[in-house]
Amino acid sequence: MDNYSKIYEIRWSDLDANGHVNYATYVDATADLRFRFFTEHGFPTEKFAQVGFSPMYTTVHAEFLREVLVDETMNITYALSGLSPSGIRWKAHHDIFKSNGKKAASIDLEGTILNLVTRKPAPPTPELLQTINMIPHTPDFEVLPEMRRTR
Repeated sequence: MDNYSKIYEIRWSDLDANGHVNYATYVDATADLRFRFFTEHGFPTEKFAQVGFSPMYTTVHAEFLREVLVDETMNITYALSGLSPSGIRWKAHHDIFKSNGKKAASIDLEGTILNLVTRKPAPPTPELLQTINMIPHTPDFEVLPEMRRTR
């Protein structure tokens, strides 16, 4: 698969006091896109609860380039930019384009797979890892070390 993207329509509730898209909307829209990917590839949200594992992010980096206003649409892409061999650590990249094709923002995330019982990072189930491996990769995709030390 070369890329994965979806169109997101801006709603009035997505706006901030300046009349453009609120930063949290970008983060929420990219999260929705990631879970849509999993659903479309045989791993719907309820399955995360069944297997007891779910992705969670530990770092979010956003770069805002252009305003997006009400009644516009955004095309949001999703690609994996890094993954550890066991799948316990991951990095994702999203580009967000205005309907005119100009890039409005980019979001980079780092995260782990959370065991929903122990509430600690853990390698995903083989089925979840298989779905993760279906995510398109960025050109600069990197193999990540298994775990970095947390504070």
